[in-house]
Amino acid sequence: MGISTAVTAFNTKVLPASAAQITFSSMLEDGAFTASTDAAPWINASRDALRGNMCVGIPTETVYGLAANALDASAVQQIFAVKGRPSDNPLIVHVSSIRMLRALYHLPACDDAQKVLPFLGTDNAALEGSALHAALQAAEQTGEWPEIPQAYHDVIRKFWPGALTLIMPRPPCIPIEVLGGHGTTVAVRFPSHTVARAAIAACGLPLAAPSANASGRPSPTLAAHVRHDLDGRLPLIIDSGPCDVGVESTVLDAYSSNAYVDGELVPCILRPGGVTFESLQSLGGAYERLRVYRRDFTSTEMEVNPTTPGMKYRHYSPTAPVYLFVPSDASSASCARQREKMHELLAQQKGKIGVVTV
Repeated sequence: MGISTAVTAFNTKVLPASAAQITFSSMLEDGAFTASTDAAPWINASRDALRGNMCVGIPTETVYGLAANALDASAVQQIFAVKGRPSDNPLIVHVSSIRMLRALYHLPACDDAQKVLPFLGTDNAALEGSALHAALQAAEQTGEWPEIPQAYHDVIRKFWPGALTLIMPRPPCIPIEVLGGHGTTVAVRFPSHTVARAAIAACGLPLAAPSANASGRPSPTLAAHVRHDLDGRLPLIIDSGPCDVGVESTVLDAYSSNAYVDGELVPCILRPGGVTFESLQSLGGAYERLRVYRRDFTSTEMEVNPTTPGMKYRHYSPTAPVYLFVPSDASSASCARQREKMHELLAQQKGKIGVVTV
């Protein structure tokens, strides 16, 4: 494990964005979109920064992400440096369409030098390049989404785009740094946030993007949170208001060896998040036997070499003690007792406290 601290200093800009500015031509398959003229500042600025291998703070439906070109090792290393994140903690790759995900499996290995960055995600030979366009068309002759494990097809149709990350085979074009320096699988997500999807589609690149906070700190759900932690450490933050979900994506594994028991597929949730256990289990079939890591099984190997974020290092720790209040009832007397206890705790701590109620 290593933590990089060398970071270029920036005058961080915050540009406003709105989902109302964007219209996609396809919900799932294609990343082509149209945008109103008032979207040009943030679209152009984010595209230029991301294709220039710089980091950008982007909104998603879960939390704000710290995004960079997932095809370039040096860009990925900047993510670790900006966050102060351990380099053996894997990153999630974000795509803007199924076509972008499929295209990754037809690109050359990441150690093969590319003079020109690809432009992925739209069914357009002029943008994709004739060779990649032809390769995708040829693959389609063998079936729908032939590059994507069959166990995920129904999952994708129901939950993507959305707050669900899937453990996939690593495409050769994804540098090992994205995987935390180990492994043969990569975590992939297709966000539903229109601005996030547009930022990915506009640059034509898959984006590695952990939460846009200093490593170990609480996840940012506002652009102001990102600026608080990372001001001066990245050139641009796109501000699209508060995140809808407010917690990380669920990570599902129905591909790796961890998803098999005695040769039988038994999918597992590696990290709980925005898509619930019950929702995934309702898919039926193998998902009726869905397991949850640490509740139903553990793995020493996964603890040492995690396949997804959130499995090895302490996550999202506030700088104040946090108390959970579970009311016995909804009466005014119960509420009064809770308030009294909160004030008592605040007096004892002589500072701030975190309060969670259910």
